[in-house]
Amino acid sequence: MRMQWIALTLAMGAVACGGGFEEADAQAWGEAKAGLTPTTEDQVVARLPASTGAVFAYGEYLPPGYLTSTASYPVVVHLNGMGEFGTSTTEADLLGVVTRHGALRNIHFTSQGKAYFGQRQVMVFTPRAPTSWPAADIETFINFLVANYRVDTTRIYLTGISAGGHGAWRYAYTYGSRLAALAPMATSIGAPGPTITQLKNVPVWAVHSYGDSLSYTADRSWLTGVTKNYGLSQSLQVPAPSQTVTYLFPGASSPAWTSQPGVVATGNAIARFTVLPGTAHDCWTQQYDNYAFWDWLLAQHR
Repeated sequence: MRMQWIALTLAMGAVACGGGFEEADAQAWGEAKAGLTPTTEDQVVARLPASTGAVFAYGEYLPPGYLTSTASYPVVVHLNGMGEFGTSTTEADLLGVVTRHGALRNIHFTSQGKAYFGQRQVMVFTPRAPTSWPAADIETFINFLVANYRVDTTRIYLTGISAGGHGAWRYAYTYGSRLAALAPMATSIGAPGPTITQLKNVPVWAVHSYGDSLSYTADRSWLTGVTKNYGLSQSLQVPAPSQTVTYLFPGASSPAWTSQPGVVATGNAIARFTVLPGTAHDCWTQQYDNYAFWDWLLAQHR
């Protein structure tokens, strides 16, 4: 996956490091045509576009009680990396892909994950993209979710790994104000530079390994686009860590980064950046396995 992603980095470098993206007016949520009737709760299911009309195939988890309730539910949308790009022709194949990482992996393979998301009444969706994560397609997919599921639109959370982390950042550059929180991990292409105005007042938590050459500077550059909203234009400086460390940015009240050892999920920092020692591109498994991270994410509201 790493060598393929290097090739994609070279192909997209002019876009990612150039003059910037055009900000578009977001459509009203739920404009996508409704017509899907969910039938399964408390287990992960795979849905192909032919049966849903969605722009992506996707994995779905609905918490227990969803089918008999009238309540609205928070939503986690997870974007996988390049290793998961492709097209599934069967639900069985799709299920194997969408449960490789993230919340659906935890729910599908562990009793702790299933109990956690079930008790907290969270819906989880992992789409599968054929070749990339265009921001407009992600927005179309979220519109589809709002139209066809009972989504609490004040609690939509977007996370992604590697190529999916880049897709999450690019989505947020145009539509970020719609999110309750953003959590990109091991992003491998940097930001274009301008202030990400759509993320003002939206909590962000990025993660990467210090020695991962693909993402060493990428998340820091995107985070600079966040901190510019609060008057800080200088990129965060990260020395080589001997242990995991989390950098915290409070926002306008104190526009400067501080650091604490470990994975820090407490406090009201508007941005946080966890750096792991070592070179592993996969910094996300231990983050997704840490339920303090999910507690933080699900505590955010728009």
